[in-house]
Amino acid sequence: MTERPSAPPPNRRRASTVPPAPPGRAAPARGSKPEPVAAAPAPKNERVRPATPSSHESPAPPATSVSVRPPRPPSKSGPPTGARPARPISRHLRALQLLAGAAVVLIASTAVAWGARRYIVSSPRFAVRTVLVDGAQRRSAEQIASSGGIEVGKNIFTLDLELASASISTDPWIEKATVTRTLPSTVHVSVVEREAQALVAIGGDLYLATRDGELFKELAEDDPFDLPIVTGITGEQVARDRAGVIIAVRRLLDVVEDMERAGVARRYPIQELHVERDGSVVITIGKEGIALHLGQPPYRDKVGQAARVLTELAQRKASASVIFLDNDAHPERVVVRMR
Repeated sequence: MTERPSAPPPNRRRASTVPPAPPGRAAPARGSKPEPVAAAPAPKNERVRPATPSSHESPAPPATSVSVRPPRPPSKSGPPTGARPARPISRHLRALQLLAGAAVVLIASTAVAWGARRYIVSSPRFAVRTVLVDGAQRRSAEQIASSGGIEVGKNIFTLDLELASASISTDPWIEKATVTRTLPSTVHVSVVEREAQALVAIGGDLYLATRDGELFKELAEDDPFDLPIVTGITGEQVARDRAGVIIAVRRLLDVVEDMERAGVARRYPIQELHVERDGSVVITIGKEGIALHLGQPPYRDKVGQAARVLTELAQRKASASVIFLDNDAHPERVVVRMR
């Protein structure tokens, strides 16, 4: 008796076997050659295996063949059929991501900057230890540093350089001040002082004037007073035409320079420069108080004539009280009034 094969495992294809003999036909005898039997048509989509002869020792093993279809390669034209395309990132979402990244960078940079600033304004390494002052004659280094708010021990970065320069320049003697710092602890102050060239009498007060004719301060106790005095200028003139007064003082100082160049001022120090109502100039020189009437400008040639007359008077050992050099019609004529 032939044993029936066991049922095939699930999900596996079943191997074909020899079908039993149809009814009415006798089974072949043992040991006889079996008659050929037409094989039954194979089921659709199943692979057909030839029948395995039965064995007297063990039953035929079940069929184990499985058909595996390899995956399809991805199409270049697009995703595979049935696959869901990836949704593109929204433009607004991408902008939000960029803004978030920028905010993180900004916050980090601000934190770093704040920490660095906190360090440099509190570290003793950057405390002011040295203050160098150049160009000061009328004011001491301590006075200039104090007027600029520069203090030893103060943090060098808390010093406002422009404000310190402006504060120092409020001193009438300081024409210009420049404040710089050299890390880690040195402050350098360079000043340009004004130089007084004359005293200008206005009303009952005396003012110091520069070479440019600028009246920069009223005379104080510690100010120089051995300077030529300009007289004849009124307070009304200053209030009405300050620029004109500055020009007039500058012209008088030009005359002083001409007299120094001619050698007159060395022998006869200049005492007073007086401006008449009509604008003519009278200069008083020497200990004797010789009056030089120069009249109207220009004055350079008249100063040269005065130098020649004074030289001749010195050779004659004569003393003059007034020398008139104001004859504009005949400038070669000089009148001398003897003492």
